Amino acid sequence: MTFDIFLRLREETADAHRQVEERVPVFRLGFSLDDYGRLLESFYGFWAPLEAKLSQLASLEGAELDLEGRFKSPLLEEDLRFLGRDPAAVRRCDALPVVDTFLRGVGCLYVLEGSTLGARFIAQQLQEGLQLQEASGASFFNAYGESVGRRWMEFRHFVAVRVKPENTDEVVISARQTFQCFYEWLSAVAR
Repeated sequence: MTFDIFLRLREETADAHRQVEERVPVFRLGFSLDDYGRLLESFYGFWAPLEAKLSQLASLEGAELDLEGRFKSPLLEEDLRFLGRDPAAVRRCDALPVVDTFLRGVGCLYVLEGSTLGARFIAQQLQEGLQLQEASGASFFNAYGESVGRRWMEFRHFVAVRVKPENTDEVVISARQTFQCFYEWLSAVAR
C-alpha cells in the first residue's frame, strides 16, 4: 500500500476544517454585500500576515512550488478595493501558526491551498447571490481560475516528493494548528 500524506491530512483535520467552515457565513440566508466585505477583511487579516511569514521560509522557495504565485493576499486586496475598503486599515491577526520549518510550512500551505479548492463553491454562491465575479470583487474565491485543479495537483506532487512518512506528524500538527488559529481569528473578529 502506498503512503498518502493527503489522506492522513484530510482525515486528521476534518473536524478542524468543519469548525472553520461554520465560521464562513456565505451560504446563510440574508448574507449581504456588507457581510461579504467584513468576511474579506477577516480573511485578509489572517492571510496577509501568514503569507508574509511563509515568504521568509527559504526552504519553500523555488520554481517547483511557485510560493509567491500561490499567495492570495493580493487578490483579497483587489476585492477589498473593489468594495471600497482599504486593506491598509484591516486589523491583522497576531496569533498565527508556527511556520518556522519546511514541514510546518507545508502543513500550513495544505490549509491555504486546500481552501482554494473549496472556494469554487463559495465563488458560485457569490455570483448567484451577490452578482460578484472574478473581475468584480470575487477574485480571491476564484483564485487560479480554470487552473485550480492543476495547481492543486502540482502542490500534491511537491509535497509527496519531499515529505517522507516519518515526517508526517509535524505536517499534520501544523495543518491542525493553522485551522485552529484561523478558527480562533474568525471567531474573534465576528464578535
